[in-house]
Amino acid sequence: MDVLAVFRGEMTCDALLDYIDHLPSDSAFAAAVAEDEEYADLLLAEGVVDEAPQPPRLTEYGPEVRALATLVDRLSYLISVQISRAGGRPPRFDPYPRPVTALERRRRRRRFDRHNQLVARLLPNR
Repeated sequence: MDVLAVFRGEMTCDALLDYIDHLPSDSAFAAAVAEDEEYADLLLAEGVVDEAPQPPRLTEYGPEVRALATLVDRLSYLISVQISRAGGRPPRFDPYPRPVTALERRRRRRRFDRHNQLVARLLPNR
């Protein structure tokens, strides 16, 4: 697959954009975009920069990454235990990000909606 396919008429521009959107996060294209200072300035000017880290795509979260994520989380826990045993206060370690599926998003949304309904019933003035 090359960009010339668009100019030859073998691929539509929409298909090319779809292809680019599905490139892995560790691709050369993603690295080039991350290093592009003009693009970074444009994002900052538009105010579309989201500081929250995004979870990995499900397609990039294979068994190897799952095993490494488990190891990272367990190592963080062991570090916390060692700091506590030494009498210190351990920092809060965030778990390694996992992919979020549509089902999980829907469950969270339903739980949030039920919570808001309960709050509205118990505290009608809020």
